Amino acid sequence: MAVSFLFGTAVFMVVVLLYSIRENRRLKLKRRLERHLVAPQKNEFSVAQMFGFKSFIEVLDKKLQRSGIKSDAEEAFLWFVLFSIVSALFLSLKGFALLGLSLPVMLYYLGDYVLEYLGRRRIRKTEEQFRDFVKMLGAYLKMVPSFAGAFIKAAEEAENPLKEHTDRVVRKFELGEDLEEALKELKNVESTYIKAWADSIIFAVRMKSDLSRVCERTAKKLYERIKMSNRIASMTVQAKSLMVSLAGVMIVMMAATVMSSPDFLRTYSTPVGKVVIAYAVLSYFISTFYVLKKIDKEMEL
Repeated sequence: MAVSFLFGTAVFMVVVLLYSIRENRRLKLKRRLERHLVAPQKNEFSVAQMFGFKSFIEVLDKKLQRSGIKSDAEEAFLWFVLFSIVSALFLSLKGFALLGLSLPVMLYYLGDYVLEYLGRRRIRKTEEQFRDFVKMLGAYLKMVPSFAGAFIKAAEEAENPLKEHTDRVVRKFELGEDLEEALKELKNVESTYIKAWADSIIFAVRMKSDLSRVCERTAKKLYERIKMSNRIASMTVQAKSLMVSLAGVMIVMMAATVMSSPDFLRTYSTPVGKVVIAYAVLSYFISTFYVLKKIDKEMEL
């Protein structure tokens, strides 16, 4: 029953995926044509919205952008669902129905954890680049009287991922927007220090303070903050590496024991043995994942 359901779902997902890819290509061509219209229309087809996953896709899209992955959220979700169903169907056909049904859940939490990790790493890299950017901006402010002019000069030497944010500010300046409106683009960065710097610059302009000194003070604070973050990150990596290594060693030992002994192989080929294998894999995954999340939570406090 479970195998038949998974097989039918897999076939359905293949049809939906192929149709959505075809529809997505057609809509991309349509958007190119609508650029020449005065008021482009929005009537895009969405598989996720049709099945009630619109809010989930929006959250996934934010996580993908935060992690720096350039991919369409809905298309990535459909590929994930298709891969999960095909993998679950394969395991179920091999007799591991419990593991096959649990696999999509494990892949979901694993993928979510990876996206969170990539997002945190990208934010740390952005803050490191912003520290150097602010120091450079402070130097330009001593030579260029205009903050917009100094910002544009400093932004020319910025690198990704920071460049994506500074380029938005530069475009606002080039369109004639005031400083407060342009720096709102930096408030979209998920960094309290970058947001605080934008607020301090706006306040300093209103109070007619020395902007170069504000940049120098911010660079010093960021240096101390990044130094502390790097220490915490190194401690986190050691703890996580230990947990992953222990789980890997246990799985390798279990697989080697099963493959090297005919008695163990016959035992684990029975329905009860397959349930035991599924339970062992699930317990290793849940315990390792729980400890990794616990480490992240403790390090954020």
